[in-house]
Amino acid sequence: MRITVLGNSGPYPRAGGACSGYLFENENTKILIDCGNGTLGRLQQIIKSLEDLDMIIISHLHSDHIADAMVLRYAIGINKTKGIITKVIPLYAPAEPKEDFDKLQFQNAFLMNEIYEDLIIPLNGLTIHFKRMEHPVPSYGIAIEKDGKKFVYSADTKYCDQIFQLAQDADLLLCESGVLERDRIIDMVHLSAKEAAEIGKISKVKRLMLTHFWPGYSLDEILQEAKENFDGDLILSEEMKTYEI
Repeated sequence: MRITVLGNSGPYPRAGGACSGYLFENENTKILIDCGNGTLGRLQQIIKSLEDLDMIIISHLHSDHIADAMVLRYAIGINKTKGIITKVIPLYAPAEPKEDFDKLQFQNAFLMNEIYEDLIIPLNGLTIHFKRMEHPVPSYGIAIEKDGKKFVYSADTKYCDQIFQLAQDADLLLCESGVLERDRIIDMVHLSAKEAAEIGKISKVKRLMLTHFWPGYSLDEILQEAKENFDGDLILSEEMKTYEI
């Protein structure tokens, strides 16, 4: 299993960067996880055809995670009408907000499916399951497992029990760290680098990779805050870099 980081900024990209988007691969299986602005062009640098995708998973319906899905629907929908794409690609996303969920579809580009708590999807020997996180809109953390290996993506969330349940003993936890502790406010809806590190430590993850960086932050400062609270294998995600799980 491996994951390629297409974009890692939020809620808007750094200059020359992209928002949240990740390509998960296992053998010949390809799953696009989130599709923020700037990620579609990068995805096409990696795969030969959009038809190579076996599934698309959208963790939640905020613009920095779905912006390029709004044009991906055109690419797939129009090419289906031309007969260039014949494969039906399943897309999984939370059903709310309903108007945003409905907008994802265009000319039957996707086979639309709703994500719900504890949904389990078998796919080519993989087991994919979900936990609802705590965020202003329904947001689902994702775990993908096969042959004793476990990949977990936190999605966007505040500090909550569910992320610990999902991340437990993960081989790789891809965890958002959208704020630094110095900017913490009451009812913060994102994790700080410190909190992400604590989740990794308490959940006994083998490798912790941080993502969803506020463009105004120094990456060195994010890394330092996390290092003070996690003494294991810790890295910052890099765009267009592939990581083995």
